[in-house]
Amino acid sequence: MRKSVSTIITAVALTIGSTVAVATPASATSSEPGPMVMAAGTQICYKAHVQNEGWEEPLACDGQEAGSTGQVRNMEALAIQSKGVGKLCAWAHVQDQGWDAQPSCTDYDGQMVVVGTVGKNRAIEAIYIEVGGGHVAAKAHLRNYGWTNWTPYNSSVSIGTVGQNRPMEAIKLAVQARIWA
Repeated sequence: MRKSVSTIITAVALTIGSTVAVATPASATSSEPGPMVMAAGTQICYKAHVQNEGWEEPLACDGQEAGSTGQVRNMEALAIQSKGVGKLCAWAHVQDQGWDAQPSCTDYDGQMVVVGTVGKNRAIEAIYIEVGGGHVAAKAHLRNYGWTNWTPYNSSVSIGTVGQNRPMEAIKLAVQARIWA
């Protein structure tokens, strides 16, 4: 009886161990970031695809950090969604590829855009973001530099570097509605 119980326990442990060892979060293997649910009002939400980690959770909004710092992991892609600031367009400057040939733009408020690459191990080095009916600001964490200062609020912002081989590791974004006088 003693051998059969220990044999069963060993078999169960091996089964559980092998299941855990091969289990991979869907977000780590998917090229799509998944749905992003936003609160009411003017806001911007975003999530980063981080090197060797995949799409991060939870969603970052309104000045929160997306990506990683202190881990030397590239931000390879960024999904962005905004409300209350009109059409959103974004371009990425990707390592060994340069700037996107065309912007990724929304057709309507609240739609998501994705820039960068997934599964190619290429870092985003700079991002350009434009909103049609509001203002956007950004700050980025760059490898071997740290956090940049916030850009001023404007209808468009550019953050990061080009030609310096300095990967972006994290980002913070904020928006405000345009006040019409």
